[in-house]
Amino acid sequence: MKRTREILALCIAISSINAHAQNYIEQPAYEPVFYTNTSSGYIPYSDTEIEREALMAAAASAHVDPKNAVMTSTSEVNWTKKTFSSDVSMDIIKAGIPMPSGKGTSVNRIKMQLPVLVKDPLLSIYVDNSKTLGDLVLEGTITLENLTHIVDNSKQTPAVFASGGNTLLTKHTLDLKDISTSLVKHHSPYTQNQPIEKIASRSYSGIVLDARGSLPIQGEFTNSKVSPCLFPRIWSDDMNLVYERNMVNPETAKKKGIVHYSSSDFIEDYSDRVGKDPLWITVKKVYGINRCDPVISHDDYLRITTVRENLNLLREGKIVILLDKESLEYTVQVPNKNKNYYVAYRQMQRFIQENKVPDVILNESLIGIQLTMNNLRFVADSAELLPEEKGRIATIAASLKATLETGDYTVLVEGHTADVNKPNGQMTLSIQRAQSIINALAREGLNKDLFTFRGFGGTKPVADNNKAEGRALNRRVEIIIIPKGTTIMYE
Repeated sequence: MKRTREILALCIAISSINAHAQNYIEQPAYEPVFYTNTSSGYIPYSDTEIEREALMAAAASAHVDPKNAVMTSTSEVNWTKKTFSSDVSMDIIKAGIPMPSGKGTSVNRIKMQLPVLVKDPLLSIYVDNSKTLGDLVLEGTITLENLTHIVDNSKQTPAVFASGGNTLLTKHTLDLKDISTSLVKHHSPYTQNQPIEKIASRSYSGIVLDARGSLPIQGEFTNSKVSPCLFPRIWSDDMNLVYERNMVNPETAKKKGIVHYSSSDFIEDYSDRVGKDPLWITVKKVYGINRCDPVISHDDYLRITTVRENLNLLREGKIVILLDKESLEYTVQVPNKNKNYYVAYRQMQRFIQENKVPDVILNESLIGIQLTMNNLRFVADSAELLPEEKGRIATIAASLKATLETGDYTVLVEGHTADVNKPNGQMTLSIQRAQSIINALAREGLNKDLFTFRGFGGTKPVADNNKAEGRALNRRVEIIIIPKGTTIMYE
């Protein structure tokens, strides 16, 4: 148990060091050294040593072979209740704990190792339209120690025996408000200004935004369902900011959260939040990298902001967002970072090093193996790759083929541009360039069905846009190899 905490502390320390060392590009939560420095340069360890280190990394990430698993954990989120719950089971036989005298020991062992079991699912929770809890950990806004403290203080049901007494079951539930409360930093809210333009309106008791179903994505050419998060923003369709966390009384934001999520048509189910006479708004679009922000019409924006009493509804957090039930209650799937995954990561790293692929950085991100292609050369202001990129694409394709053959993976391609103050054009171009890379890899023999794509425009810079070299780094494509989702298991 002490060793578990030491491994977790090591993961935190190494992740923090690496994040700063690589210009804030994501680094692995566990980063063992696989290369030895000799007079002739860096020489890879043997495949046997890679396997040994991969086993250690998988154990630190709570991903082990099922036949060796002593504990398993499945986590679920309920955004209506604002809960994150984990069903934990412990194999008493594999644990070697005598029963019934060892029941208390088993319960304590589960409690001690729970932070490791739920870490990855918890870090995947969306904070806002662009960040997860994992992103906040990487940037230092919140620490794994903070989250561990919240997990340690979660509610736990009494442990019960199942499977003829060979398995011990318990459920841990934490309140997502405990996390959002720690992230509310403002001391007084600011009030949305009343626009010069007016529209016929009146005062209401609250605001209900119906965002159910698939909606057009603002600035893109596809649709998506709205995803729940801790701090959604509301925008008008001309991208005026209507609502965000700093408009809410901080005590209200800490106690209730800034919105309430529901899937119900019945106002009675949330009248305690919005009263019995709310303004009902049909959401027109969704916005943001994580698809969390509702976009309403300009007229609905004016119906809120024209009347001073309605602006006070924002201050009081009297907002309900309606989403489909399956978007609000779901099992959290996390990438299966088992031994094979870490072996594939290190072999891919070795392949890129041996082939001296230029302007490529390989990291292990929260969701998978991240390969960043910097300084990609396209025809100016287009998604057409220049011919001189063919060699680099062919080498990357060969590396991907070798990796994809080792397990069950999907591949996400993310396009990024420099920020030149043309957000809509940048978003479109980043999407088109991600698609261009997929097409180029498919021409090298990769299965196009394995790929999905996203564009971020200039919203996630890794360098200074005011300098030419910074803009070159920001014009990049990131290829993320994502292993299938799985239940968390621990030895």
